[in-house]
Parts: sequence; structure tokens; C-alpha cells
Amino acid sequence: MERFLVSASTGAMCSLLGKLGTMLSEEFKLLKGVRDDIKFLKDELEAMQAFLLMMADVEEPDKQDELRADAVRELSYDMEDKIDKFMLLIDHESSSQSDSFKDLFNKSMRKIKSVKTRHNIAKDIKDIKSQVDKVSERYARYINGFYVNELRIAILLFTITYQSSYLTSYTANKRYKIDVSSKPRNARVDPRIVSVYKDTAELVGIDGPRDELVKWMSNNEGESSHRQKVVSIVGYGGLGKTTLAKQVYDKLGANFECRAFVSISRTPDMKGILISILSEVSNGKVRARASYQQIIDQIREVLTDKRYLIIIDDVWDIQTWELLYCALVKNDCGSVIMTTTRINSVAKSCCCSDGDLVYKIHPLGMVDSKKLFFKRIFGCEEKCPPSLKEASEDILKKCGGLPLAINTISSLLATGKTKEKWDQVRSSICFVQGKSSDIDAMSYILSLSYLDLPLCLRSCLLYLTMFPEDYEVGMERVVHRWIFEGFIHGEDKEDLVELGEKYFHELVNRSLIMPRRIWCDGKAQSCQVHDTVLDFLIYKSNEENFCTRLSNHSKQDRVVRRITLLGNEDRESVEHLDLSHARSLAVFTYSQDYLPPLARLNALRVLDLCNCVGLGNHHVQDIGRLLQLRYLNIAGTKITKLPREIGGLQFLEMLDASYSELHELPESVTRLKRLARLFVPKETKLPDGIGNMENLQELGHDMNIFVQSVKFLEGLGRVANLRQLGICWDSESDKASSKGQKLVSSLCKLDACKLCNLCIELHLREYDGIVGHPSLPALKSIRKIRLRHGQLSWIPKWLVSLINLEILFINGTEMDQQDVEVLGSIPKLLELRVLTNCIEHTITISGGFQHLQRLVFNVYATELMFEAGAMPNLKELYLGIRLRNYRYGAGCGFNDFGIENLSRLAWFHVHMDCRDGKAADLEAAKGVFKRMADAHPNCLTSEMYIVFSDMLQNE
Repeated sequence: MERFLVSASTGAMCSLLGKLGTMLSEEFKLLKGVRDDIKFLKDELEAMQAFLLMMADVEEPDKQDELRADAVRELSYDMEDKIDKFMLLIDHESSSQSDSFKDLFNKSMRKIKSVKTRHNIAKDIKDIKSQVDKVSERYARYINGFYVNELRIAILLFTITYQSSYLTSYTANKRYKIDVSSKPRNARVDPRIVSVYKDTAELVGIDGPRDELVKWMSNNEGESSHRQKVVSIVGYGGLGKTTLAKQVYDKLGANFECRAFVSISRTPDMKGILISILSEVSNGKVRARASYQQIIDQIREVLTDKRYLIIIDDVWDIQTWELLYCALVKNDCGSVIMTTTRINSVAKSCCCSDGDLVYKIHPLGMVDSKKLFFKRIFGCEEKCPPSLKEASEDILKKCGGLPLAINTISSLLATGKTKEKWDQVRSSICFVQGKSSDIDAMSYILSLSYLDLPLCLRSCLLYLTMFPEDYEVGMERVVHRWIFEGFIHGEDKEDLVELGEKYFHELVNRSLIMPRRIWCDGKAQSCQVHDTVLDFLIYKSNEENFCTRLSNHSKQDRVVRRITLLGNEDRESVEHLDLSHARSLAVFTYSQDYLPPLARLNALRVLDLCNCVGLGNHHVQDIGRLLQLRYLNIAGTKITKLPREIGGLQFLEMLDASYSELHELPESVTRLKRLARLFVPKETKLPDGIGNMENLQELGHDMNIFVQSVKFLEGLGRVANLRQLGICWDSESDKASSKGQKLVSSLCKLDACKLCNLCIELHLREYDGIVGHPSLPALKSIRKIRLRHGQLSWIPKWLVSLINLEILFINGTEMDQQDVEVLGSIPKLLELRVLTNCIEHTITISGGFQHLQRLVFNVYATELMFEAGAMPNLKELYLGIRLRNYRYGAGCGFNDFGIENLSRLAWFHVHMDCRDGKAADLEAAKGVFKRMADAHPNCLTSEMYIVFSDMLQNE
């Protein structure tokens, strides 16, 4: 089915126009006049859509325009709800994923026999037309001397020119006197200019980063004193990048013959910036010529034989950097160029030569955060009244080490040093605490990053307000929710999941979300949102009625479009909400047992109840009434049974019941022709008719095949579109051999079709046909294996024959030195996790493992040694250590493991289990592992996780 784009800025307008266009493209049997009404609606809405697109990029909109934009957005949602409801007026047959909206509409119209139903449809269309007329007329009344038709012409002209040129559209708007904004864009003085002139005495936590950069910019031993250096400071808005750059500039500036400090905006005047650079490096002695090229040539001429320091602050895109870099002639005078940016890809582009440095600026630690916070309010922490201490801890946690946030909130509190005021601030959003220059400055700086995003990314970012504060949001989970909300629109059958992952990584790239669980390729698998950024997003979400959070001052008189329940809401207030227009419901109440009645949520597309352990079967008994539902997540709940009515959810595309207590799926699930992703617990029994689910693409995560029927295993081979499959092979007796044969037959069929990612949890047992001569062939689709029990020596040849195996987990399986050497021969192995006790005391790794990038190894009773040339591509090393074994074991202490021989190592993590260990040994271990990391030539990022420290023994 076609995906029509929905966004925070334009509402459902794009989706609505797509559906109206489809209705007009065919000769449907509509009552007289209805077709004309639909055409009118489409024309009118195209003008409204252009208006919304224009408004989306206005930093400070006129109040009248803002009100109209809100009205138009809400109207688009209401209209799409009515059209979608119309599609469900008749009990049409289920259609496949390939059915487009047009196909579905055709089927619906053919089945409408009732004249009464046709009249109802006509009435709905006229009601919609009336709503559109009212919105247009209401706005027209407040435009002095400006007629609606002229407005429509102007906005349609904007539509024509919008994608090709912002400049052309702006000219058209001005020509027709559209009041896009009562204030010119970027008219205000950029508040960041204050940080350039900050008194050093007011700064906190700047000395360390400044001295680190100064040291790097100075010539290290053996390094040429003439080589030009480029350093880029990268981090999200408000971290103090400009302040740090200025401090470095002031400390080193006198050592250079020429210097300049220029700031860029999101819409830079490139000629003006070049003129500023020329003026500064020439001390105003050279007058700028007329063209870009002439000014660039002038700058190059001044800098040709000079040692210069140029700082370019706040670079937003690579093109801007490339143009400016043309003017910065590369010489052998020891010159330095420094940039600051919020965008990681821009920083990397600036530092593309060997020896250049991307410097990631970090938030302040708690000590410096307190120092800055209390210094601005009381002069020092000691002067803070005890009654305010608890509130200050929570406020600082909310600031998360962000200097901008600390300065803003401390300025706000400096004039109200009462407990009531502080409690109010710590429990609410700083952006709605009233107006002040500091709050305006923080809002402005964060809004720059927000407004620089394409509309689709703004919607994806705002959607993160559906998750609680400090919540780690999994990429896979949020990407699927973006898709089913309609935020992601691909072209030419583009894979929407892949596109959604690109969106996710782009938000990381722009420093708007904090990456978590970073994989070897440097890409995050989850994220968190900084508390201050989240506050800003909640503020924006409330402005656009995007998401309702009852605990965060949402305007409850507005229609609820998306709602998240965080567990701190008043139950009565939830019960009084009108949820009939809600498209998303996410619940994070965990132990609570309340869920709004599903019968009230007839427009719902996304229902996420993940980890709500307080919910049971009765909470989802009406799930079959959610006829618009696309995404259902009951993972981690106590739900044991789904009603058979779930088979009527013709639009359902994803059902995630992993880690729940679901015993069995009803047979009616096989009627879900659009279902593409199905995840169930290991022991859940699936229906026999799996072969009928032609659109199923992902099935797992670790489905126990021996729980399933023979018919299911036979039908599995007919799911020709299956791309990803997760199974558990655990036969507890030799009676399962016939099922194993059926499974192998189906897997071979799938392997010859589209299956490209097969994950197997394999329990090695002597009687199940695995030992020595595995019944499971070396399928090319096998990418991941978890081995449990048994001995690795039973299946060495089979493992080595898996040409696409990338991830291998070994837990509870016996292995020795020879087995490790066998593992090193697996051709494409990227990740190896060994969570087992080896038979031999010492494991030495010398050759093999040519592609391995991540190694997790529990060396509880084993000594591990890496020899020269070992694991040439290893980037991440995780060692699990049992402290007591190194006190009393044969090793009697820590060796260096030879990690200096891991030539590409970047991350070194130690997990220290302190049970029955000695406190003195723990301190010694900390020192040993720190020296290992410090001695490595690659300047490792190292961490030590200490667990069970309360079980240490005293000497």
C-alpha cells in the first residue's frame, strides 16, 4: 500500500492529498456533485499545504499565520480520519500488501450497494468542504485589503517554486504581500556572541579541554613544525564549543602572524564572511573586491607565506566549509585552522587529512556543574541554603552538564531563591517558565538545530517525546513506529526500514540525540535524548499539538493526536480524554494495571505496550476493534492470549510479542495478509497456516521449532518473501528427528528464495543428529549462531563451512585451544562472544580472525594472550574478569594480555566481578588495566564496570 507522508509541520496534509488524488483518478460511482466537491477540496488543500510548508521554515511567525497553520494542520488530520473511516464503512475483503490505496478504494466502491451509504459518503464530503470553507473565510476576515483568491495564487506560486529555490519562493511571497513573518529571519542578535566575550573568571571546566587542544596544536616530538593542522570541535548546541574555541584563540593567537575569528549562521552570507576574514587577516589594510573569486584570491595572497590561525565557528554544512577552505591556502608555516560544528559529518569533512583532529566536546561533570550553578546564584555552593540542596540536585541532573542550560536555569533561579520556586522549576519545563533573555537564548540556540532539519526529520525527532526522560530508545523500535505513523516516505519501492535507519543515524550525526550501544561500524543501535533537548522538543510538540504528555502542561482542550502515558498521570484525567482521534498510544506504566479502553481508540495506528507487566489479557480483549492498527507491541507483558478477532485487523503490519507470556497465536492471525513482521516468545505455538502469510518478511526472534506442528514446519517453506528468521534448535529427545527433517527441507527452500538473515540458537546434544554429521546444512543465509551446551569439537567443520556467519555466541559449550583456532578460520566472522569456561587454562590467539571487529571474552578461570599480528581488525575488546581467580588462581595476578598487539583496537572494556575478591586486589586491578590502556599506541577509550563490590572481603 502506498505510504503517504505525515509530518509535524504539515499534519496529514500530504497523505490526505495523495488519497484525494487517487479518488479523482478513477471513474467511481459517486453521487452527482461529490466528484466536484472532491476536486474543490484537493485544489483548496494544495494551497493550504503550500502555506504550511512555508510556515515550517519561519523562525518567528506572525500570530495570525500561526493560528491559521494550527487550524489547517488539525483540519488535515480530521479529514484523513473521515476518509479512512469511509474506507471501513463496508466489510471488504482483506487485501495484500501490494494493494494500493487505489485498489482498496476500487474494492470498497464495488461493494457499496446501499444508496443510503452513498448518501452518507456524500454528506461526509460536504461536511469536510464546509470545514475547509470556514477555515479559509475565518483567515480572510483578518487580512486587510487582501482577497482569498490572491492569497491562493500567491501560495500556489510558492508551491511551484518551493523545491527549486527558497529565494524564488520568498520573492513571490513578498510580491503578493504574504506576511510570512512579522520579523525578518535571523534579525535578532545571535546570543552566542556573548560567549565570545566571556570573562575567563566566569568560566568553569574550560581549562582541561582548552589545554588539551593547545597541547595538540603545539608540535609533538618528531612532528614537523611546519605542517598545517585542522581541528574541528563537535557537539550539540549549548555545550560551549564557541567558548572553548575563543579561549584557545586568545591563548595562542599571539603566536601567529595572521588570525581571524568568524561565525557562520544557518543561512550564511558567504561574501560577508569572506570579507570579514580578509579584513581580520590583513588588519583592515586590504579592501575587498567585487566577486567571490577575487576575495578568495586576496585572502590567499595575504596568507601565502604567513603562519595563521583561523577559527570558523558554527559550520552547518560541508559546502560552506569547502568554499571557505578554498581561501585558506595550505602552506608550510605551521598554520592552524579550527572549526566548530554540531554535525559529525561536517567535522570529519573538515579533518580529512592524516593528523587532523575531530575533538568531541563533552558535558561538564557534576563537580564543575555544581560549581557553575552555585557560583551564578550564591557565589559558591557553601552559601546555598540546605532547604534548596535536594532541588538543586534534581535541577542539575536535568541540565545534564550542558553549560547553556545551567546558566539559563541558574539565572532564572537567582531572582527567586525560595523552595517553592525551585520545586516549580525542577518539576516543569524551563521553556514554559516565563520569558527572560536567558531562556530566549537557549530556545534560540536549540531551535537553530531543529529548523535546520528537513520536515521528515523534524517529525522523527519530535516523536521521541513519546518516550520518558532518560529512556534508552532502541533504533529498531522507533524506526518501525516512524514508518507506521507515516513519517517515512520512500521512492520506487525503497526499503523503508533502511531509510528509517538512515534518518536515525542522521539525527545522531547532527548531535540531536546521544548514541548508545555503538556497533563496530560506529553506528548506534539505540539513543537517548539529553534532558534539555527533550524539554525543548516537548515545548515544540505542545506548540504543534503533536504529542500529548499529561504531566507536561499539555493543552488538554486540544484534540489528542498522539498520547504517551508515563505512569504519573491522574487516572480520572485520562478517562475524561477524548481519544477517538489518537493515532499513537504508548504506555510506560510497567507495574500499573490501567489502560484506556481500546474501544475508544478507533483511529489508532500504533499501540506500544512494551514491558507493561501490569497488563493482562482483559486489557487487549477489544484489540479487534482497532481497524486502523498498523503496529502492535506487547513485548515483555504478562499477556498470554490474543483474541481471535485480531485476524480482522487488515492493516496490521507488525506484531511484537517477544519476551511476553503468550502461549499460542490464534489461527485467525494467518488472515493478516499485510503482516510483515512477527516476533513471539521462544515457546509460543504458531498456527499451522503460516504458509498463507505471503507477505511475512521477518519471523522470530528465537522460535522453538520443536514446539511447532509438522504442518507449520512444512508451511514455513512456502513463505517465499521471508528475509529474516530466528529459530531455536533444542530437541530434548531423538523423537524430534522427523520435525528436524521437515524444518531442514523448509530452510533449504527459503535459502533459495529471499532469506538472507538466519539466526539459530543451537543446543548441542549427542542424540539429536548434530554431533559429527549435522543434519543442518551450511546455508548461505546463516548470519548468527548461539551455541549452548555440548562441545565445540562436535561441529568444527560445519562452523568453518558457514561462509556468511558474522556473529557467534558461545555459552556453556566446552572449548579448548584447538577449538579457538578453528573459530579463527570462520571466513567472515565479525563478532565473537565467549561466555564459557574453557578446559585449558591458557588460550593464546596468534593468527586467524582476519575480519573480527568485536570480541567479548569471559576469562574467569583462563589466561588470555594476544600475540603479535593477532586479530588485525579488532576494534572493541570486552573482558570479563573474576577477581578472586586472579588472587588465588595459578596466574596469581594480572598479565597484560598482550593488548598492545591489537593494532586497530579503539575500545577496551573490563567487567570486574568482585564476589569473594579482596579490596586490595581490586585497587591493583584498576591500576593494571589503566596502565594497559594508557600504554596502547591508539589512545584507547577504556571503561571498567565493577559489579558486586559490596561482596568484597576485607584483608
